[in-house]
Amino acid sequence: MSEANHLYIITGASRGLGAALTNALLVPGNRLICVARSRNNELERIATMSGVPVAWHLQDLSQAGPAATWLASVIDTLDQPPASATLILNAGVVEPIGPVSRLQESTLVPHLLTNLAAPMTMTAAFLERTEKFDCPRKVLAISSGAARRPIEGWSAYCAGKAGLDMFMRSVNAEYAQAPAPRTVRAVALAPGVIDTGMQDVIRNAEFAQVQRFRDLKANQQLASAEETAGRIVAYLHRPDFGSTELDDLRNY
Repeated sequence: MSEANHLYIITGASRGLGAALTNALLVPGNRLICVARSRNNELERIATMSGVPVAWHLQDLSQAGPAATWLASVIDTLDQPPASATLILNAGVVEPIGPVSRLQESTLVPHLLTNLAAPMTMTAAFLERTEKFDCPRKVLAISSGAARRPIEGWSAYCAGKAGLDMFMRSVNAEYAQAPAPRTVRAVALAPGVIDTGMQDVIRNAEFAQVQRFRDLKANQQLASAEETAGRIVAYLHRPDFGSTELDDLRNY
């Protein structure tokens, strides 16, 4: 019998949490499709040494149409059906940060395309193109506590992530009766505050609660990307994955 072939598609895979998730999933039996706007040569070297099949793609995920077209074409060219398929929607941006009164189309629209529209169109492509594989499917959207409580100055980020939360709920509602083995389970998971480049951006911005984030860094209270990625991978493997649509990693 051939070795299991579990497919993982990871967005924003070259940096921060996405890179840590990629590294954590480099285990035998997995197959990875990694997409980002830039390359990570060291991670690519580690992946090559692991022996796990990894396909690297450069794609601008602020373009919702091309992102979905790309994903559909990649899935269509898979040379063997997977035993399971998981889409991890990790890519995201936090800017623009500032008062609601200063929101501008030029920065707001690309933000919402990256954080909400592209994840929606990519999920659509993923579900359509994996239907033929007759395997269980999961969608994990990296959400945020900001999706569930407002933060002054983060109106774009809060709104986009809240929309992503509701989209995951909509996916579950639509696929609740999907027959085995083509089941679909979707979760929006808030991972907590992680020591990544996004936190650098936040600490250097000006908004009402910025000192709280600066204090978290100064007091070494940020979770590492590696630790968080390990916990997310364990969460993906929980037998009850999907039973809580909107979840928080800090609950476990």
